[in-house]
This record gives sequence, C-alpha cells and structure tokens, in this order.
Amino acid sequence: MKPITESTTGSQQTTEKKTEIYSRENLNSYIQLQTTRKLSIFYGDLPEMHRGRERTSYIPFLLNLERRLDVILVRLHFCETIPQARQLISHRRVCVNNRMVSITHLKVSHGDIISFQENDARIRGEEIRRSFYIEILVDKIIGKFLDHPVRRRTKTEWFHLLKTKRGCRLLLKSPFLQRLRSSMQEEDLKRRKKFGFEKVCLGSSFAEHNRMKRNLYHFKSLFFEKKRNEKNRNLPTRIRSPIVYNYSLYSNSIYCSASPQKWTMKRRIKRIELPTHYVEVNYRTLKAVVSYGPNIGHIPHDIRLKDLNLLLWSGNGRGQNI
Repeated sequence: MKPITESTTGSQQTTEKKTEIYSRENLNSYIQLQTTRKLSIFYGDLPEMHRGRERTSYIPFLLNLERRLDVILVRLHFCETIPQARQLISHRRVCVNNRMVSITHLKVSHGDIISFQENDARIRGEEIRRSFYIEILVDKIIGKFLDHPVRRRTKTEWFHLLKTKRGCRLLLKSPFLQRLRSSMQEEDLKRRKKFGFEKVCLGSSFAEHNRMKRNLYHFKSLFFEKKRNEKNRNLPTRIRSPIVYNYSLYSNSIYCSASPQKWTMKRRIKRIELPTHYVEVNYRTLKAVVSYGPNIGHIPHDIRLKDLNLLLWSGNGRGQNI
C-alpha cells in the first residue's frame, strides 16, 4: 500500500475546488434558466426576442422588456394579455404619437402618447370599463363583505345600473349597499383612531390610491420634521432640513408615494422598481402619456368614470369623476 504524499493530497484538493466551482456555475446557470422560463410566461420567448444582444446586467434587461409597446399596453390595462396586445399592434389598431404602428417590440420613449383609433377606443373602452367595474370593484372590494360569491347576473345588472344616474340612486338605496356603507364607515373610524389621521381604505385600484399615499407621505414628512426639530432644539449648530426616506414605507409597492406635480423638492428614492412612469391614463378615450425618469413608479389613473366607491362615501346618487 503506497503512502499518501503531499502531491496526492494537493491534487485531491484541486479536484475538489474544480468540482465546487463547476457545481456553483451549474447552479447559477440553472437559476438563470429558471428565471428566463418564468419571465417567458409573461413576456414570451425571451431568447428569440433578444437574440444577438449581449445582456450586461439583470436590471437593464428588465427595463428593456418593460419599454416594449406590447408590454406597455398590458400595464395600462388596455389589453389583458401580451398576445392580445401583439395582435392589435400587428393589425395597426394602436397609435403612437398619433401614428399607426405595426411593430410589436417598439420601444416607447419619453413623452410618447399611446392611443387607439376612435372606433376601436369606443368598443374596447366598453370592455375595459366592464372589466374595472365587475372584476376589480365588485369581486375584490364588495366581494370581501359577502359570505358567498356574487352571481354573474347580479354583476351584469349592477354594471348596467351604474351607467345612469337613476341606476346609481337605485343601487345606493338597496339594503345591501347601505349595510356595506355603514360597515365601511365603521372600519374607517377604527383606522382613524388607530393611525391618528384620515386614511382612505377603498379605491386603491383607482386615483384614491395615490391620494392615500400622498396623505401618508405628508403625514410622515411632518412627523419626521417635528421629531428632528425636537431632537435638535437645544443644539447650538444650525438645524438641517429633514430628509424623509420614503422608500422604507413603500418598499413592497410599485408606486411612488408622492406626485411629481405636488412636490417640487427633489427627493432621492433608493430603490429599483418597474421603469414605467404613467403620467396620465384615460380609459374613456384609451389614451395614455408614458414617460420614463430616474425616480420611477408613480401611476396616477385618470379614469373619469363614475366610481361606486365615491358614491358610497358621498351618499348621493351623482356620478363623480376621478
């Protein structure tokens, strides 16, 4: 039996290191492959889409995907799926800057206006309003207060009633919506007692979502300013203006907490989110102005429709525009 020499031990260690490096490379390639497959479920065939292009990092790779016109149409809720968006683009139904386009992978630039033709906007606008009212409002908001799912016939009847002022008044007089309104007011009262300020609990799918975040952002700004002033009151040095790091409060959200039109002070948001910055989205005319910037994530929805949430809170039968 040969004795174990130093050269034999060194060769074994080298072999183990090579095996470890090889297994690590295999693991990284496996993770990249799985990530590409998961992204392909939504974006389509990624290797075919980006063939011949060198991918330097992960974030620019996602930013380029999110700038595609077919992806933008889905993000804007103009289409439900990417294949549906590609079909509309290839049939020259979509306009960019008032010009018809047929390139599905067209990259949207800063300030581009995405719209539909008048006839298509009228037809698809009806489908989008039906989707918003029935799927989002009825199922996700009103459905939470029910012990059983809402029937499809009831959803359709509510949708037709919401089109007219008389129908809205009839809905508000129904016993179910009156009970729902009282329970919403009780929930809002509990939240105000807990948080110490008014907080909108409904309408998060629409413009009320941004109002709520602006209120939260303003409240946190005042809170930090007061706290810093009390802390530095007895210091001889000059008091510095407070810097509010709002990324910690909304780290799991894709929305920016303040509107660029409301807040002129420059604040740095230390996070990387989806790149799309929707300045204005109008679902009645199916028109949106899309821009991109360094501080990204603010999505105000300009729907201009009668919102049942506002009707429930106001107590009258008039339709209010968002």
